[in-house]
Amino acid sequence: MASKEMVRRFLNESETNKHYSQTIEYALTYFIAKAEKEGDTRFAADLRKAKDTYHDEFRQAIEITEEVYADTFTDEELNELIVLHNNAAIRKLRTLGAEIINRVLEKLLAVRR
Repeated sequence: MASKEMVRRFLNESETNKHYSQTIEYALTYFIAKAEKEGDTRFAADLRKAKDTYHDEFRQAIEITEEVYADTFTDEELNELIVLHNNAAIRKLRTLGAEIINRVLEKLLAVRR
């Protein structure tokens, strides 16, 4: 079992929570556009509301993420993951991950037009 301190260090170094948040934002944007395109204005409005208000729930998800990581990894394993996440290629993948997902969603939306 890992310490909360090491979990927070890993999550900070890996920017995991930032990437989760970006992925949620991009996915909600995609589904809002899809719902609007399909004329489902009520669902689009519900998704817009979710996009504006999910941040409180996201904070709770961060706390749960910390617990799960602490239960799953040891301090030593997290330290190894921190080293891995400092690799230039991994850092690039991590930095561009949400943007890549956004590009995939944009292409998917374009295909469905």
